[in-house]
Amino acid sequence: MPDPRPSRGIRDPGVIPGLVVLAVLTLLVVYLYSGKPQSAAEVGGRAWVALAPDAYTPRISRARERVKAALDAVAAGDTAAAIARYAEAEEEALEARNRAADDTARVAEATEFWAGIALDRAGLMLAGGATPWYRGDNDQMLTDALAIAQRVRAAPVSPTTRQRADELIARIERQLRTGPLEWLPRR
Repeated sequence: MPDPRPSRGIRDPGVIPGLVVLAVLTLLVVYLYSGKPQSAAEVGGRAWVALAPDAYTPRISRARERVKAALDAVAAGDTAAAIARYAEAEEEALEARNRAADDTARVAEATEFWAGIALDRAGLMLAGGATPWYRGDNDQMLTDALAIAQRVRAAPVSPTTRQRADELIARIERQLRTGPLEWLPRR
């Protein structure tokens, strides 16, 4: 037997607030996933970055997530995706450095982290740009890698990182030499 009371439909006191909550949650989900997160942890990291008054720690955390994604891409053999993830990690590490302007320890930590990421990316670019002797190298990629390594060398980094940058610069410059000259040592 049907209910003798008529349905109030949209006039029910719980319908309008429920629709408002549903719309807000839908917009939040669209906003979070518009940045193409790689994992559920990254979604949490993005939410933390958006809400945190001190954004240094979440930015470093996000940079670490991007580095992990880059390492996963390298393991899968996708060099282009790895280079892109390393670039994103560099941006996050630099942003963390900017957010820690008052704390010298955090600035140094973020600078070293950025430098390591940048050198890893430049190393991947060197590996991707260098080809066997019978094919031409991708000089643009090698030049970009050289610029990244030189930027690291010019930054206030530790002597170990500076030495790593110098070694990478020497390898890139040797690869940029034409023909068999790349095999000859430079005096």
